[in-house]
Amino acid sequence: MISNSAFNGTIHEYSPRLVGFEFATSSSTPHKNILIFVGGLGDGLLTVPYVPQLAASIDCLGWGLVQLLLSSSYRGWGAGDLARDASEIEQAVSYFSNLRSGSVALMGHSTGCQDAIYYLTRYTTSCENSKLAAGILQAPVSDREAMLHLFPERYTEMLDFAVKEVNTGRGQEILPKKYSDLFFDTPITASRWVSLAKKLGDDDFFSSDIEDDVLKTTFGIIDVPLLVLYSGSDEFVPETVHKEHLISRWKAITSEDSWSSHSGVVKGGKHNLGEGSDSGAMDDAISRVCAFLSNL
Repeated sequence: MISNSAFNGTIHEYSPRLVGFEFATSSSTPHKNILIFVGGLGDGLLTVPYVPQLAASIDCLGWGLVQLLLSSSYRGWGAGDLARDASEIEQAVSYFSNLRSGSVALMGHSTGCQDAIYYLTRYTTSCENSKLAAGILQAPVSDREAMLHLFPERYTEMLDFAVKEVNTGRGQEILPKKYSDLFFDTPITASRWVSLAKKLGDDDFFSSDIEDDVLKTTFGIIDVPLLVLYSGSDEFVPETVHKEHLISRWKAITSEDSWSSHSGVVKGGKHNLGEGSDSGAMDDAISRVCAFLSNL
């Protein structure tokens, strides 16, 4: 595991006020192929511990890693939505596709997986000129089930209040502080809370109780190679969720041509594969990503 606290690389302004950090390659020559990485709620540069090691590993395969800073990075997610994130990701995909002549893949971590699957189901399936070659989901957990797991006694009360705010035209209003106190200490709008907390809200892609007919409109329409890596000891997933069974359902819905055989549960891996994970969990996940990219 890389332990350095400083990294060489290039900052790209891929759109006004939006940047991505490209890790330097061992040869100092940029790669044609680019893996775009998007973190989860509260994430920004270098907040996900495996990213530097992943960058070094895929460098050997001829891939560069770019971590995006979206408007929703760090604490910006509370006033954002998936549509804005996907639009900014598309700008990055277009920028790096034009800058380099190789492939571009998209990897999401945690709620970044929601960004990734939103993009995969709205851009790659509808745009004839889409330049995205593949998608990777690492820790695609349900924020709704995480809320029920973390504060079950407050969940219904708080969701009902947020829904009322949305229904009375106050969806962009910031909710009372008790909401941010419970969820990552971030100011959050009523509409984003409903998106995360309500069944089949805009962010609700990965809950274990989503019916197959709904999954057919998400996993079922992905038409590029897809790698899914579910953390085996994810602290945000209730014990009632059977991870292997959930992944098997997603696999059954996804096209055989898209679903990667390297997908599966990363045994002993915590949510971000960092502190508290079993020895080897991070290496296992990274080796699967490398195998996946090698087959593109």
